[in-house]
Amino acid sequence: MKETILDQALAWHGALAGDQADWDGFTRWLEADPSHREAFDSVALLDDLVDRHRPTLAALLPPDPESRSAPRSRRLRGFAGGGAIAAGIAALLVLFRPEAAVPPTWYATANLTREIALADGSRVALAASSRLGVAARGKELILAGTASFDVPHRPGRVLTVHAGGVDLQDIGTRFEVSTGPGALSVAVAEGRLTARLADGQTVGVVGGHRLLVDSRNGSAELRPFAPRDYAAWRSGRLVYDNAPLALVAADVARFAGKGIRISPDLSSRRFSGVLTIGDGSGLVRTLAQFMDLDVRPEGHGVRLVPRGAGGRRIR
Repeated sequence: MKETILDQALAWHGALAGDQADWDGFTRWLEADPSHREAFDSVALLDDLVDRHRPTLAALLPPDPESRSAPRSRRLRGFAGGGAIAAGIAALLVLFRPEAAVPPTWYATANLTREIALADGSRVALAASSRLGVAARGKELILAGTASFDVPHRPGRVLTVHAGGVDLQDIGTRFEVSTGPGALSVAVAEGRLTARLADGQTVGVVGGHRLLVDSRNGSAELRPFAPRDYAAWRSGRLVYDNAPLALVAADVARFAGKGIRISPDLSSRRFSGVLTIGDGSGLVRTLAQFMDLDVRPEGHGVRLVPRGAGGRRIR
């Protein structure tokens, strides 16, 4: 059977959620035909609606025991193809977000950063190997990766950033966000924002503080944050203070241009220190040396493992 553009969009959407995403290939596919971007935007919109309104869908539709364990692309194929589910999605559009009928505009980076100016005067710096969706007439942003935000205060306007399962609401401030598998970092340089966690808890983050969320153990902690380290990646540094290794590895993978997985027995490890980005080629080696880890080649990327667990030390 001939693969349709929607099939390709579903495949790319699922692939980009993994640790070894081919961002260069995705960018080439996206730019090859305007219909590719349209299909991908539709898939991303559907996924965002499903994730945020899952309880409502569960009440409207028959239970699907495989929905949680199935890969994202296969779950979305079911949503896209089922008439009842399509009706549920339509109800969500009408009941919850009428403006969501317009798919978000997506920006993606490969190995370079990108500056994005929004219509309301906000400015976003999107780091390497990251994606930003702009929806609801610029009032809602969807981030996968790393970005810094400079949001001017405007009376009556609230900007919402959806990232890593957390909703960040801001009325005017400067902050940066970084996502990783099950982890999120939000650092505020100026002003204040509110973070609504997946469990419904609300946390206020003021200037000079960083919020670290680790959904794997349900932790959320506020730590002091030096304004001089705000968006340090823009000046060639990655700065961490007791950050989950999963978050650090995700950042390193973005700037190194290769997939990085971590061994399950390293899931509780934390890292503090400064990594120099350079051309990205030495980031994995430096992180492994700092944390006394070995590196095991795996597919198109690598896996970080405890010293002596079958990997090799990179010099």
